Amino acid sequence: MGLRVAYLTHYADLYGANRSLLDLMIRLRVAHQVEPFVLAPEDGPFIERLRKEGIKHRVLYWAPWMTKRHFEGGPHHRFKQWLRYVQQVRRDRARNRAVRSVVGDQLNGWKIDLVHVNSLAVGIAPEIMGALDNPVIWHMREMPEKHYGFHLDAGKAAYASALRKADARIAISEAVRTDVQRYVGTRTTVDVVYNGVVSEEGCREWRAIADRRWQHKEPFTFLMAGVIHPQKGQREAIEALALVVKERPAVRLRIAGGGKTDELRELIRDRGLKAHVELMGFQDDLSGFYASGHAYLMCSRNEALGRVSIESMAQGIPVIGYADGGTLEVVSDGRTGLLYKGGPAELAERMLQLVNDPSRAQELGASAMDDAVQRFTIGRCAADVMDCYNRTLTQYAR
Repeated sequence: MGLRVAYLTHYADLYGANRSLLDLMIRLRVAHQVEPFVLAPEDGPFIERLRKEGIKHRVLYWAPWMTKRHFEGGPHHRFKQWLRYVQQVRRDRARNRAVRSVVGDQLNGWKIDLVHVNSLAVGIAPEIMGALDNPVIWHMREMPEKHYGFHLDAGKAAYASALRKADARIAISEAVRTDVQRYVGTRTTVDVVYNGVVSEEGCREWRAIADRRWQHKEPFTFLMAGVIHPQKGQREAIEALALVVKERPAVRLRIAGGGKTDELRELIRDRGLKAHVELMGFQDDLSGFYASGHAYLMCSRNEALGRVSIESMAQGIPVIGYADGGTLEVVSDGRTGLLYKGGPAELAERMLQLVNDPSRAQELGASAMDDAVQRFTIGRCAADVMDCYNRTLTQYAR
């Protein structure tokens, strides 16, 4: 192997960021002789995949540096809640300071050439920035405040300072780059590299599945995948489906993803949609899930890019997406899918366009597949990231 790269991630589930990281590491290892090593703050499905792939790794329990905050009750209760958050931030910082030397020792033990931070949410990154003898590349995969409503526990100034200290920065979309530059300024260089989702092997298999999909057009099936979260728009999709069912009963919605589902189940009962909506929970393998659908719903606000949108397109599934964030860069309205800007009523209108005209849905899906194969290949992503590695190492050596 040639270059030795340590990848720091922020969780151990197999959602978009870690799935993209796995694809990237495997392609870099095969095509560019990069030897990957991984540090993560917890055990989970992602760690199991690393074991299967033979990727060296270690779990070190560092804390996040951005959190969700919720306040309720009167002023006294809110003050006490705020105080608990402040105390937790202090504990988290102390934990990360304690882990910092262990991270450094591990990176030295692995004889790392370069560190690749895989998310803006990696809590240990600010602690090691500038304290290593290796360059650090920060891969920015989200818009923490806009999309998830995270509180930047260290403050916006410290957040911006940490991002500037990185030797290079990669954003997964123009939307993410624009968001990052709200903090660091436009003079700070941020490269854009779209996630690699499509492989040459997958293309052949997916084309065959796409051809079979349209042999069975009822019930017309909409898909959603991702963690259950208000910003992901599952509630809006269910409300829209209730409007669609009034006109076309032969439809269904399948939702894959872990998280709290009590409110969604209550909504499904209230709207009389038990026969039309399936909450599938977390799915480690989404191949059968995609094969079952005719259109994908991307209802997220401020979506950084939308790996699941690209996966759907690559399998010949048109995407109906909310018109902002990275979705605007993924979906071409009227060519590879449909966009909407309003709420459930406008979404339902777009859904009915495809339900009432499956041939158009199939045409959009075919165009979506061609587009995804051209723009979002794993090979192209790995090559662009490798170029960033080489440029960064050259500049660091000066």
